[in-house]
Amino acid sequence: MIGTIKKIIFFLTCFSINESLVGQDLHFSQFYNAPLTTNPGNTGVFNGDLRAYTLYRMQWFTVTTPYKTFSVAVDAPIFRQRMPNDDFFSVGLNINNDNQGNINYMTNSVNGLGSFTKYLGGRNEHDITLGVEVGYSLITATTKKLTWDSQYDMTSQTYIPGSGFDESYGGGGKGYLDMSTGLVWNFSSSHLFRSALGFSYHHFLSPDISINDGNDRLLPKLGAQLNMAYKPSETSNITYLPSIMAAQQGTSLLINGGLNVKYILGEASRYTNYHNYKAVYLGAFYRFRDAAYITFRFDISNVSLGFAYDVNISKLTKVSKTVGGFEFMLQYRGAFGKHRRAKRESTRFM
Repeated sequence: MIGTIKKIIFFLTCFSINESLVGQDLHFSQFYNAPLTTNPGNTGVFNGDLRAYTLYRMQWFTVTTPYKTFSVAVDAPIFRQRMPNDDFFSVGLNINNDNQGNINYMTNSVNGLGSFTKYLGGRNEHDITLGVEVGYSLITATTKKLTWDSQYDMTSQTYIPGSGFDESYGGGGKGYLDMSTGLVWNFSSSHLFRSALGFSYHHFLSPDISINDGNDRLLPKLGAQLNMAYKPSETSNITYLPSIMAAQQGTSLLINGGLNVKYILGEASRYTNYHNYKAVYLGAFYRFRDAAYITFRFDISNVSLGFAYDVNISKLTKVSKTVGGFEFMLQYRGAFGKHRRAKRESTRFM
């Protein structure tokens, strides 16, 4: 009977964590550097031939066992030479690992993405991209790092790991199919101003994510994002990059917004095969009712390295001591072939 009660307690713990996940997906502070996670409509929409990036986030390490999130993605446009009017298809792959808390509540997902971009032309450049994402996720949990009251002997005041709860019980796992879609409008009036406005609809299959015999559905999520780039003049080395995103999932609302300022340290030159381009970015952002954070990024040639540090300002501040999380980003964006110069310097996309 006691063992049954403890298993029920464990299931309730998992259920409460499921509820928090239902309310909010994994997310990154540098959401503008995680385009495939944010919106499937961003697949292949960049200036170049190949984009690959990875992000790693660790948070709440001053409160509990750190929450760790890792993502790696790659995408590329295809069939550009065969499509009329600058239209093209794109494909991508996005792999995520999200590990939460002492029971190692872990979600691993592998997602394939595809998109179609339609060039609308006009006096200014307009592109509309429709993207879809199909993936498979596996949720697992373990009790190996948990301790229970029944494992403490009150007489001897000692901890007995092998007593009470069955520590070999892993809590099982759950695999499920997931699908998302998104639409992105890219607009460029000149090389001085560019913008990308996107809307996304995630988890519209509302899959069952319960790792026991329950029926806990992953709620659909609606998202919106706006990125812009503004350069004050032809000769300016500065570009302003405001970004904002919002996501509603059940009763949970996530809003991030802020500004990066880019400063070009060295322009690319045809005499150096475009390998001397350098730029640095500094930014400040705010996540609604949760954290304020600073960002840094350094570009050299085709490689970018980014960093973000969160300062927690929520009700958890008393125990977190304002420490939220660290986040790192590494990206490669390459352009190949005889038109690589034009691809790198294009103002068609952000």
